[in-house]
Amino acid sequence: MQHSQRAEPSEDAPAPADRRRICFILVDEFSMIALTAAIEPMRSANRLLGREAYSWRLVSADGNPVTASSGLTLASDLSLGALSDMLSGGGLSGGQGFDALLVVTGLYSGAPNETRLHGVLRRAARAGLVVGSLSAGAFVLARAGLLDGYRCTVHWEYQPAFEEAFPEIECSSGLYVIDRNRWTGSGGISSMDMMLHMIAADHGPRLAREVGNNFQVDRIRNAAIEQRPGALERLETLPDPLQKVITLMRANIEAPLRMSAIAEAADLNLRRMERLFQSHLGSSPAQFYRSIRLERARELLMHTNLSALEAAMLTGFSSSSHFAMAYYRQHGMRPSETRRSVAATSSTAATTGPGLRADGTARYEGGLEP
Repeated sequence: MQHSQRAEPSEDAPAPADRRRICFILVDEFSMIALTAAIEPMRSANRLLGREAYSWRLVSADGNPVTASSGLTLASDLSLGALSDMLSGGGLSGGQGFDALLVVTGLYSGAPNETRLHGVLRRAARAGLVVGSLSAGAFVLARAGLLDGYRCTVHWEYQPAFEEAFPEIECSSGLYVIDRNRWTGSGGISSMDMMLHMIAADHGPRLAREVGNNFQVDRIRNAAIEQRPGALERLETLPDPLQKVITLMRANIEAPLRMSAIAEAADLNLRRMERLFQSHLGSSPAQFYRSIRLERARELLMHTNLSALEAAMLTGFSSSSHFAMAYYRQHGMRPSETRRSVAATSSTAATTGPGLRADGTARYEGGLEP
């Protein structure tokens, strides 16, 4: 087996940074894949460069081991209190401090120690550090007031809940968003895309490609690539007119557009639009539009405290009975059953593992860990 060679300097590589130091703040039941996908590219870059260009430390609330949503437990290097002391005592110089703090969460966004965590993050932001998040960690940043005036992203499953909770914050559907000194990633393997972007900025695209090759990554996705929401086909594989129609549908959930208005906006006639949907998605435009709205309703019921009636109104259903019947046909259960299943899961998790939110409200539960 041929080993990867050390990346050669390239003409488009910037002057290498001496060392970038990343601090990952782990909230109980954090997403292991989001963390690993962020750390491994840095490890690989160090190996290819032959020096420690990147270093990282793990922080937990009390300095004790912290458990991921998968049940695996990791030792931490620092407690939040120790990190706070470093920030307060000027320990950001030399090799003792950090350049970036990234909050890593998983299936929920709350933390029993959020007041202290908010203070640490605000102090880091005032010191000029990069402050960011992975997976649902954008909720923590938003509640700390650190996303005001910034763009961000969050895993697609939590985006409706985030937009409902923080309507004044621009939440993108992108894989990751780097807006000045705020870095937010949508979780999962998108963490690797974000870190490869960082490596390319620090050491040039050639090294980033070398690192990606080590992980069988055939292309480095940029921030403009949108997440794949739910069971929706990848937009980029569909004809441009169909992409435009679906984008219009996704942008108009609460007040659905008429099919004729959508077709006109996409420069299509109704018959042509019908044929495109049947050919590529096996559905009529109206059926597909309704399925998008019902998927959004399900996400709202799972990840917010909104009532079924409120979820219906926010997804363009004026009749609660019509909403309930349509919801049952798509999801195989009534809206109230979805809410009860989430409450039951949260109650069980609260008694069997860490992570009950400080205010006692239900955690954000999902299917696959983002």
